[in-house]
Amino acid sequence: MKALDIRGPIGRARSSLVALLLAPVLGLWPGAASADNGWSEVLRGSGLVFGRAKLIFEDQFSTARALNGPILWAKQHADVGLEKFDPPGGAAYASNGGILTLRAYQSSDGIHSGTVQSTNANQAYQGAQIVPGTNGFTCVGCYFEVRARFPNARGTWASFWLLTPDDPRQRGHLEVDAIEYFGAGDKRGHHHSIHRWGPQEPDGHIKRSDYTGMDAIADFGWHIYGVDLRGIATLDGKPALVVYMDRKEVARIAADADYFTRPFYVNMTLSINPQDSVRTLPQSVSFDDLRVYK
Repeated sequence: MKALDIRGPIGRARSSLVALLLAPVLGLWPGAASADNGWSEVLRGSGLVFGRAKLIFEDQFSTARALNGPILWAKQHADVGLEKFDPPGGAAYASNGGILTLRAYQSSDGIHSGTVQSTNANQAYQGAQIVPGTNGFTCVGCYFEVRARFPNARGTWASFWLLTPDDPRQRGHLEVDAIEYFGAGDKRGHHHSIHRWGPQEPDGHIKRSDYTGMDAIADFGWHIYGVDLRGIATLDGKPALVVYMDRKEVARIAADADYFTRPFYVNMTLSINPQDSVRTLPQSVSFDDLRVYK
């Protein structure tokens, strides 16, 4: 899940992504390559251990909000699927009753949907100051999770994912996709991956990915999706991030040290998948109880 609203190397990264989205090698659709990281099934279902980690951020979406800061913003990056993301106040967003809902719908000018992130565009892409919990939110070496309900629909591309703010000197950043879900077309599919974007990478981008088929995700009910960037897990002797569903291990991916030492901000997105020829509209994804532990 990735696209950006600016040009230069970042704009080129976006162009590369659009091309990759249309290629089956990306692993974003049923039948894609499974684990390429050496993860063992022996680890599946291991429980999350908090240890000394403490809750440092929580949003239960208990009050309506404009999604224009100071913590959560709507549409801060470019459209990435078949949809156009609504700006704050658009029909794609609803926040009431303790639920944040992102809705995809058909309009006279095309398909619309929504995306929410915990930094604004200047903070994410231009190096503007972030004061976690006061003006935006990022966290270094943390466990991130959200409770979500994905739609029983076609054309879904729903995700809970993380990005590092751009380094203005390198114009590169890291991405962690804790969950990408493709709805009824791949109802057992838990997709997760890590990306490194930047002009120093081949074609501006490298990634490692994993696909886990599981019955638990196919009920289209509420589940907790999380990813641990504390760097306390290992894989083949290397530090690894761990992906969780309902606080049970789904996968782990070995990663470079900077995945555990750079700040990440949160993204919650509903796109419409360009690889699915069948689309259910309207459809919506719901989020509840966003939490971060450090």
